[in-house]
Amino acid sequence: MNKRAFLEGFFTASTAAFGGHFMWQRINQQSPLLARADESAQTAGIATAKPELFQFTPIEIESIQPAEGIPKPVPSLDAKINLETVKLTDHEVDSYLRKIRNFDAVFANDIYLDQRYKSVLLKTTQHLTRLETHIGHGNFNLTSFDNMLKHGRNFPEIGAFEADELNFLEEIFFVNPHRYGFFGKKISAEITDFIPANDVAKISNTGHYLLKGESLNLYQQIQRDVGEEVILTSGVRGIVKQIHLFLAKAIEANGNLSRASRSLAPPGHSYHGIGDFDIGKIGFGARNFTADFSTTEEYRKISHLNYVDIRYPTDNLFGVRFEPWHIKLA
Repeated sequence: MNKRAFLEGFFTASTAAFGGHFMWQRINQQSPLLARADESAQTAGIATAKPELFQFTPIEIESIQPAEGIPKPVPSLDAKINLETVKLTDHEVDSYLRKIRNFDAVFANDIYLDQRYKSVLLKTTQHLTRLETHIGHGNFNLTSFDNMLKHGRNFPEIGAFEADELNFLEEIFFVNPHRYGFFGKKISAEITDFIPANDVAKISNTGHYLLKGESLNLYQQIQRDVGEEVILTSGVRGIVKQIHLFLAKAIEANGNLSRASRSLAPPGHSYHGIGDFDIGKIGFGARNFTADFSTTEEYRKISHLNYVDIRYPTDNLFGVRFEPWHIKLA
């Protein structure tokens, strides 16, 4: 990532940048999509700056406060980025690193979805879940925004997407995530962008797809060199799939978009749309999506393959946690 762009995003992104066909008409009439913890508290008439609003799950905020000090990072395939080269103060470096190393913690300056969007967030996420259940998990990975609308209109068990849901989906897609701490570039410019079915290959026993060519070839080469214990855990993900994942993560994070984006790329910013993929070890379960994967023999072997790289190493400038499972395409 361009370090100048990182600094500009980190220190000067004070307002959300929106796009889309009809959002500018709405932006001056309705509440903002994003709110700081203190702003959200004022809106609710609560005299506190603590991020205790937007509670969907019985998580005690105090139990997930940032750990004291900076933990030792897990070794990555990449050489660590030296943040001193971007001329940050020690305090700024400490603050940034604590966030991505304690990615599931809550920080005082995290950005929240405005609590007035609570009902439409839940409603839209549940609607997308009905769509995924109806068409199947594999097909959902590839479904486009236009197909989402078509399925909703044609199948009563899904139901047509309503105006408030569509407006919300556009705002989530077009908001500039630099505002809440994600500094990756925009991969898909339009919410209607999609991946043609003829461009992908289904990977047996996974329920996932890979782009034909470089992505598929790389996965097959890794399997040959590391062993069949390596398995694809997530491949091609279209915009609708990424939206669903991000909204679910936002609910899990109690509306904290900063916390959500430290674990998951916002819609339109996922490299899964252009070839990146996730790998894991058969039988390792959910730990494949944690730093624990870096302790496996499979990861050790992968780290010695000079043709493999990961997208989000430790201490990266994307604002994202260490992801040893996320394979980067050149």
